Amino acid sequence: MKIVEISVRRRVTIAMFTVAVLLFGIVSFDRLKVNLLPELSYPTLTIRTEYRGAAPAEVENLISKPIEEAVGIVKNVQEVRSVSRSGQSDVLLEFAWGTEMDFASLDVREKLDALQLPLEAGKPVILRFDPSLDPIIRLALVRKESAEDTSVYFASLSAEVLDAQNEFDLKYLRRLSEEQIKKELESVPGVAAVKVSGGLEDEIQIH
Repeated sequence: MKIVEISVRRRVTIAMFTVAVLLFGIVSFDRLKVNLLPELSYPTLTIRTEYRGAAPAEVENLISKPIEEAVGIVKNVQEVRSVSRSGQSDVLLEFAWGTEMDFASLDVREKLDALQLPLEAGKPVILRFDPSLDPIIRLALVRKESAEDTSVYFASLSAEVLDAQNEFDLKYLRRLSEEQIKKELESVPGVAAVKVSGGLEDEIQIH
């Protein structure tokens, strides 16, 4: 009842207090910043290792699993998972929130330095996960032909010739991507890196 009595007796004071609260609320709301993608620092590290020419199974057995066993005992690690691709291994470490990532990186680097990997494998690189660094554009190159030309073209060629033509197309697209498109995209402002995958790479066979 005291609040009601004070409100009745001091109407002007209560009205001024209410107006002040509303003004503060309006000013605060007007200056409040809203970000659709706020900057967050996730407690996550990615260990990337290149192993050129190796199949995904070899990458998993020789690179991913040894790294998982070595870094799985680092302090504050909550989850370890890996992705093994052809010629590349990515081991993702998730730490507990509040972990000092600088010291965690040092601990992970210490474990990796004591690890024996194949001589053909590259040196593991520790990457700090950042949502803004994710690739946001993927380009696919396909050799396009008209429908009429394609029907006549395929009808007049044998299976062996078609395989040779497809192989030529894959080599041509790979060479075009590496020698021309990649260089042009790397010069675009804001592009951090361009990686080419797929197609067929040129090789020299000695019999």
